Amino acid sequence: MDEFEIWQDSGRFMPRKDFLSRFPTIKLLGACDDVVLYDGGYYIQVLFDGTFYECNTNRSKKLDEVEMNIFLDKVSRKLD
Repeated sequence: MDEFEIWQDSGRFMPRKDFLSRFPTIKLLGACDDVVLYDGGYYIQVLFDGTFYECNTNRSKKLDEVEMNIFLDKVSRKLD
């Protein structure tokens, strides 16, 4: 398993309410139903229309695309 797959497998879906009870200062979009939380504190919002959203420039209907962008832009830089 490569580093991306290990990080990707750390992702856990949780309801918005549970995420906000753990991280009350984080602001989520109103359209966010669930959140995927990863090692390192990274997270992806799951919107009611099925979009996976990290930020305006990293959103997709495909979770693995958003995950790969986070990994390449943020996570892998910390590993180097």
